[in-house]
Amino acid sequence: MAIEDFYTKTRRILANLLEETPKADREQLLDAYAELLTRLHAEESHRMLTEVIEDARTRLDARLSPDPIRQTIAGVQSTLQDLWNNLWR
Repeated sequence: MAIEDFYTKTRRILANLLEETPKADREQLLDAYAELLTRLHAEESHRMLTEVIEDARTRLDARLSPDPIRQTIAGVQSTLQDLWNNLWR
């Protein structure tokens, strides 16, 4: 899930909060929606961490491979990722 998907889900949760506000106790709504947002954040964080670990595992496997082509591809991927990360810091 990309940032746009997270944004969409968060917006949907907040829209539900605003829609239910006149009908329910404010404190109960805040607790319920804070829990929903926390759960959504945890799921997204877990998914992103899993992607990073899988990517790192793939790169490590390629670097340790006896095949020189896979090693070269892994080196190029690492270089591009380092360049990308430095651009966004």
